[in-house]
Amino acid sequence: MAFGVNRAGSLVGTDGNGNAFFLRNGILQTFIPGGGTSAAAFGINDKGNIVGQYTSNGQTPGFFLASHEGQGFVRIDGPSGPGVVNPQGINQSQQIVGFYVGTDGQQHGFVTSVLQARHGQLTATAIPDPTIPAVPGEPGATFVFSQILGLNDNGIAVGYYGDSTTSQHGFLYNLNTGQYTFMDDPAEAFNNGVEVTQITGINDSGALTGFYSDANRVFHGFFALPNGQTCPAPTASKVP
Repeated sequence: MAFGVNRAGSLVGTDGNGNAFFLRNGILQTFIPGGGTSAAAFGINDKGNIVGQYTSNGQTPGFFLASHEGQGFVRIDGPSGPGVVNPQGINQSQQIVGFYVGTDGQQHGFVTSVLQARHGQLTATAIPDPTIPAVPGEPGATFVFSQILGLNDNGIAVGYYGDSTTSQHGFLYNLNTGQYTFMDDPAEAFNNGVEVTQITGINDSGALTGFYSDANRVFHGFFALPNGQTCPAPTASKVP
């Protein structure tokens, strides 16, 4: 499973056998950092820095690697300890975002920076949970959990939250201002009282990727551009 890609076309992910992988120019390298027993890589920036999660001594903290060769290893703990930490994205400024399992047993977003590392270790800072808006069709819904899944070089993170109706809704979070912006795909629809939008990625132009569910509980991917921009017309290509 491939989870991240950078401008050079380098891919990171997991090979399904407990190893993280790095793929470039058709050459695949697998690795498990920090002396762990398994790993998955989730994000890579244009410098080749990699973030992900590994298993060690019954815990699943996050990791940062300066390169796929294993250099510059840093363990990433969540605000509540090393327990379950999922770094998802890293930008050129080496800001890292993701989510962790808190003492309440729920998932919450975090942010940290490699520049804060001391002795090969980082403790992430919790991102405040959103004050969720009223959503038509979900009267009285309350916040349950959130995941941050992507980040761009402008400090804009993306993800989604889950509420007490088990629906999920997308958001943007500005690391510079601490402001949430909530956003669902317009084609999202309820099925048995549940609707889903997750925003999974953002680039430096503000283009978004993600998926949503329709009235038949079928999931569809989406690509969205900021206001004022339009998607290019599709072009045909011949299949060899």
